[in-house]
Amino acid sequence: RRCNRPCRKTLRLREGTIFSNWRRVSLSNLFFIMYLWSEKISCARTTAIVNVKKDHVIAMYQLLREVCMYYLQRNPIRVGGGGAHFVVQIDESQFHHRQRGGVGRVAQAPVWVFGLADTRFVPAKGYMAIVPNRNRRTLTAIINQVLNANSIIHSDQWRAYINLPQFVQNCVGHETVNHTNHFVDPLTGAHTQNIESYWNRFKLKIKAMKGIRRADLQSYMDEFMWRDWYGLDQPLDNIIAGINHDYPQT
Repeated sequence: RRCNRPCRKTLRLREGTIFSNWRRVSLSNLFFIMYLWSEKISCARTTAIVNVKKDHVIAMYQLLREVCMYYLQRNPIRVGGGGAHFVVQIDESQFHHRQRGGVGRVAQAPVWVFGLADTRFVPAKGYMAIVPNRNRRTLTAIINQVLNANSIIHSDQWRAYINLPQFVQNCVGHETVNHTNHFVDPLTGAHTQNIESYWNRFKLKIKAMKGIRRADLQSYMDEFMWRDWYGLDQPLDNIIAGINHDYPQT
C-alpha cells in the first residue's frame, strides 16, 4: 500500500500489525481462521477447512486467547451486587490434566481453581482463578477483588468460609449448605448448583480437547470468561480490531 501523503512511501499491508507474524498465510485465510475460532470450531476442523498448516492454526488460536487475557485485564470482571435478590455462589474445583502428545500420556499434578458464579444471569456467568492453596487469605483476596457491593454469598462449609462477612467488605450476607446432608439447605434455600454447573460447562470444553497442558489452563480460562461476559455480544469485526488494540506489539 502506498501512502497518499507527499512522501509516497510504500508500506506492506501487514506492517506494524500482529499479522506480520504470518507472512506465508493469506490475510483471507487468517480472517477465516479467526471467524472459525469465534464459532468455537476446533483446531483440527479449522485446519481441514482452511487447508493451512496446523501449526498456524494453533498459533492463531493461542494469540486469540492472549487477546482475551489482555481484554480482561483492561476490563476486569465484577460479580454480584444484587443484594438478596441475586446471589453469588463460590466454590473450589480440582482440575486433573493429561499432557497431550500421543502415546504414553502422563497425568500431571492436579490444579485447584477458585470460582464465583453470578446468578443474575441464566446460565450464571462466572470468574475463575488458579490458586496455590485454599486457605482463607487466598480465597478472600480473590473475592474482595471481584465482588461488587451489597452482595449475598452462598457456599459449602469449607473452613476458609467461616465468618466470611468479617473478611469480605462487600459481603452483606453469607449462607452455607452442608453437602453431606443436602444439595439445598432446607431452611435457608442456600445451594451451590449454579457454580457447579459453571464448572461442568468449562470442564466439558477441556474434556472435548482430550487434555491440555497445565501451562495453557489460564489461557483457556481467559477465553471461556471472555466469551461468557463479552464474546456473545462481540461481532467479528470487533474481535479483529481487538487484535491490534488489546494485544501488545513487540
